[in-house]
Amino acid sequence: MAEYIMRELPDMDGSGEKKYYYQIRTFSHFTSKDFVRQLCRPGSGLSEGDVIKVMSGIVEEMNVWLSLGHTVTIDGLGTFSLSISVTDDVKAEDFEGNKKKVTGKQIKVRGVKFRPNKQLVKDIGSHCKLYKSKTLPNNRSPYTREERLKMAQDYLAEHHFMRVKDYESMTKLPHSTAANELRDFCIQPTGITFEGRGNTKVYMNRQPYNEKKE
Repeated sequence: MAEYIMRELPDMDGSGEKKYYYQIRTFSHFTSKDFVRQLCRPGSGLSEGDVIKVMSGIVEEMNVWLSLGHTVTIDGLGTFSLSISVTDDVKAEDFEGNKKKVTGKQIKVRGVKFRPNKQLVKDIGSHCKLYKSKTLPNNRSPYTREERLKMAQDYLAEHHFMRVKDYESMTKLPHSTAANELRDFCIQPTGITFEGRGNTKVYMNRQPYNEKKE
């Protein structure tokens, strides 16, 4: 049995329209050691050492072939491929060549994409019985978007910078939703900008909050 949770999407455009999505409730994390133990249960004929060696070999080979631009398919599981993009401070060039050329040094690997085998998805779906969770609350913030923006601006009026977890704590939004909303504030004329990237990214005022033009 698996449980699902209903979540509310942030109102990024301020339209007031409520949109929702559904998410599986995670009960625990199945580690690599747990996985090996399950494969090597009594009667399997497998040793933990041999299974670990094979799994490590798969990871090493995927590292090699993905880095050379190949895709890797494991029958019954799915296909792995690289995801790349320009670095955060570089704009992609257009096909007409009107913008500055982007070099290989300005493009980096963003992640590894995984496309599951269709039969795998079908088999999991046939075994998965879903029930609505009664234990976890909806992720709706008790504040409106306008109130959250004011909270961010007031915070930055008293502090040099703000981190996502600061905004998350103030607004009661989930981490990913808080990060997306702050990113949106930086695009719109809110007076908020950012510096850094990844775990070092912080948000600050473009100009002191009390000196903004009326």
